[in-house]
Amino acid sequence: MKLVSSIYDLLSDNRYLLPLGIALLTLVMLLLTLLPSDFMGQNKIWSYDKLGHMAMFGSWCFVVGLYYQITYHTAKLWPIFASGVFFGLLIEVLQYLLPLRRHADPIDFLFDVIGCLAAVWLLKKIQQKFSPQPTS
Repeated sequence: MKLVSSIYDLLSDNRYLLPLGIALLTLVMLLLTLLPSDFMGQNKIWSYDKLGHMAMFGSWCFVVGLYYQITYHTAKLWPIFASGVFFGLLIEVLQYLLPLRRHADPIDFLFDVIGCLAAVWLLKKIQQKFSPQPTS
């Protein structure tokens, strides 16, 4: 738990890292989900894409929530969850509508939602530990 506290303190002291992380994650997610599938090549790692969806969207929601928690000392978790779910839905709609040689997959979206739920659960635990306690 000391490692978590150290990372939290590091991010609190260097708040600019979180918006950079959000921007970088967003860019990587857009590239990985919207580039034509043949651009990625044939690698065995892509057979685990559902876990990748869960990890990417969970990470994105987690970093967004951490940003709000550190910056404003509170994070409204359901709007963060909703923004992650909306982002996942947007990706699937773009894959369906754009001629990118990608196909929308409802199971990908399901794993996006699972990743967002896992992030919200973890953020809830972090909020309980690091939120300022009311003084009597």
